Amino acid sequence: MTNLEVFNNLNKQLFNGSTKFFDDAFETIFDSWSKVQSFPFYNVVKYSKGKYGLEIGLAGYNKENVLVEVKDGILTIEGKVEDKNVDYVQKGLAFRKFFKQFELAKDVVIDEAEMKDGLLKIKLGYNEPKEIEGVKIDIK
Repeated sequence: MTNLEVFNNLNKQLFNGSTKFFDDAFETIFDSWSKVQSFPFYNVVKYSKGKYGLEIGLAGYNKENVLVEVKDGILTIEGKVEDKNVDYVQKGLAFRKFFKQFELAKDVVIDEAEMKDGLLKIKLGYNEPKEIEGVKIDIK
């Protein structure tokens, strides 16, 4: 066996082993994400530089049943649906209580929130941080 053959065999073993390691790691991560509550579904939208937003699908909800608030840098969206005394033959639409939170960067602000046609749009802005004046440090 030549040195090149030994190198190629070793390279294949190392590469296949590392690929399996990363595959296993990512499968574990994505598997745990799939168990996280995903309702309601949402999009993150970039409108322009420094202007982002959330679009949250809330078919069947109205603005009176949805709470949007920011406290301690956490954006909380909570929804409650009144129980309608309906005898469903088949129920494929989700009308349930939900609670979703997003951590905001310290300079992010909520510009506005609008509920229209079952879509909650929350527009996020960005406050430019104030520059700190330079401080001269005396060396002793």
